[in-house]
Amino acid sequence: LMEFSIDGHDLLPFVSEAQRTLTVHRLDNEISRNAFRKWDNYRKRVAILRVRNDERTSFSPAEEREFREGSLRVRDVMRRRGEMMPAVFAFSVSELPFQIAADGHYRVRVTVERGQAHTVWEGEILIVDVEPLVTNSVWTPADLHIHSTFGGGPFTPIRLASDLAAGGYRIGYVTDEPAGWCRSAVPTITATMQNGDTWVQYRTAVRNASTMQVAMFPGAEISAAHVVQGDRTKPSPLLNPFAEHNGHALAYGIQNLTGSNTFENTGFRYNWFVPNTLLSNINGNNPFPPSPTAGNPNPPGPSSASIAHPSCDFYPWRVWSSPYGTLTARYDGFELMTGGQLFFDPNHAPIARWRRELLSRLGQTFLGHGFPSARTGSDYGNRYVTRFHEISFFTYIGLPSPLPVDMRTLLQGNVDLALRAGRTVASRLGGVASLRLRNAQGVLQEIGSRFTMPVNSAVEGNIVLRAARSGNHRVRIIENDFLRTVHDTTHSMTAGGTITLPVRFTFPGGQRFYHVIVEHSSISANDTIYTSPIFIRQ
Repeated sequence: LMEFSIDGHDLLPFVSEAQRTLTVHRLDNEISRNAFRKWDNYRKRVAILRVRNDERTSFSPAEEREFREGSLRVRDVMRRRGEMMPAVFAFSVSELPFQIAADGHYRVRVTVERGQAHTVWEGEILIVDVEPLVTNSVWTPADLHIHSTFGGGPFTPIRLASDLAAGGYRIGYVTDEPAGWCRSAVPTITATMQNGDTWVQYRTAVRNASTMQVAMFPGAEISAAHVVQGDRTKPSPLLNPFAEHNGHALAYGIQNLTGSNTFENTGFRYNWFVPNTLLSNINGNNPFPPSPTAGNPNPPGPSSASIAHPSCDFYPWRVWSSPYGTLTARYDGFELMTGGQLFFDPNHAPIARWRRELLSRLGQTFLGHGFPSARTGSDYGNRYVTRFHEISFFTYIGLPSPLPVDMRTLLQGNVDLALRAGRTVASRLGGVASLRLRNAQGVLQEIGSRFTMPVNSAVEGNIVLRAARSGNHRVRIIENDFLRTVHDTTHSMTAGGTITLPVRFTFPGGQRFYHVIVEHSSISANDTIYTSPIFIRQ
């Protein structure tokens, strides 16, 4: 092998020396060149038929018989000539010097030397699909809301990592509560967890709990209040935490608990900031994270906020009802499902609120201001929710590349970027669905994407669904807040099975978002999946 390139990129260095010598097999005594050429043409046609379902490539009965007979003949030759094996050059997609894209056409050039002769083969290959759930395992199961001994819970970060690995998770975000819970006075100790440990001690212990199977990252769960900072310089007569609290926010990608030297204006003290100020403080904690260096190989960031248990029985968010104001600050996640929740249907309170929030923020989303992506959180290890002892809520995070063999090397910055970009799927029991739609240029766009389309244009794409439970799964694509259902099918699946569903609908114009709902038919094993949306405007 003297040359191997794709689109002019030299890939020969990627081929090991041992693979550069290829065995030539003569077939003259096995099958005629004309018969082999005819069979190869049939093989190419059936490949197109299989992936494109194009009726123009279908076979006549006579052609189908010829192809079947030719396949049996070639298989017999391969069986008898056991030394005949294809030459396979395996590459990691992440290491290629160019980006592989679905429906991409690539020019391939191969030069081989045999004796004194050189033979050049040139052709074009079509990448029919880049499968995110199979070929590229970028949809990574995570629990984004768990608690450790640093926040007064019963489990150490090491124990949490072990429990996560046993539950099939690859990422755990420990979101303990800083000191100052339910306190009214001006804070004097500004950088401690509940038991007096500093942020550095907490961060180090969480990161060091990572294993080859699970990457562990430090975050925080912080409470908002319904009064401003200036009203809290004296002890408050309202000592009831249910009355003082105005929702909990989860902080990801943060670099400390203080935010700046003027803690009273930018920090994370419990019961100290009204909701919009708290969310802004999280966003501003680490907006421009440093790049990995030798001294800091795995920095966090960018920081982002998520809404925790928005409609639960205790510590709910009150900002959507008078007299607690409105929520206008940016946040990038919304817990549709959380520990202790019993109902997961699309009309349940947190899920209905999520759609309304998406709709109300639609214009800002197209301006690049983010959107509330679909999340879950088990609240595992919460000392106040001891009866809910299972980790059983999954948030799938769409990472930019396949996972490393050793999860201790996973870059936190890549996880935090995906969270801020809204590349998430919420799953009750571990099933996962991915929605992809083609833009006006015909390029498949992933969850969280925003693009434009002409009015009344056809939108095509697919849903890839992997089931966690056997049974019937109803799969829908919803436009806006149930303005329209553009896809509705039911499929019988076995646990672990994957299907790809083609979708097509008309985009009527305006500003719209589309997300997938998957509902399992069983009451006892009611797996439910919500994808974050794809946004389209005219």
